[in-house]
Amino acid sequence: MRDKTILNIITILGIGGWAFLFRRKGELKDWFLIYLFKTLVSTLIDGPVIKKKYVQYPKRYFPTLFDSNIVFLYVLFPLSCVLYNQFTYKMKPLKTILSVFLFSGPMAIGEHIIERYTNLVKFNKGWNGFYTFTVLSSTFWVVRLFIEFIRFIDKRRQRAKDDKTTNATYNSFNQ
Repeated sequence: MRDKTILNIITILGIGGWAFLFRRKGELKDWFLIYLFKTLVSTLIDGPVIKKKYVQYPKRYFPTLFDSNIVFLYVLFPLSCVLYNQFTYKMKPLKTILSVFLFSGPMAIGEHIIERYTNLVKFNKGWNGFYTFTVLSSTFWVVRLFIEFIRFIDKRRQRAKDDKTTNATYNSFNQ
């Protein structure tokens, strides 16, 4: 019963986080894109990890449908990635790289505590908090690079569009 209560509290906090993270000023479309891309990346990594039984989630929602913990995979990890990207939005690359540890470190420690004292997650076959920390950090960086690439493409397209508009205006005045 205690595990289910903890899972319910984590779920409520995670869903409540949506309201705060997506209300924040900035690029709303970026935050949603980050959220969805982090979900995809996490799913692609979590699937094989669970299949190989490195990590198991004994107590989870919809155990007959999902082997993974959908709260961690589809709510908490993506929200933390959005928060990381909001925090590092205007930072220089080196600070962005180092700031990831402010997010992945506490999450890995939290998962280690949950693994140790509850039945929500179990590590097997040598998996430990360091692997979680490494996976979280690297996925945060991958998602950060992805969104920077999307922003770069978006700026180039906008510049090309502006150039066409400028040329069309220039040509209409010269005729």
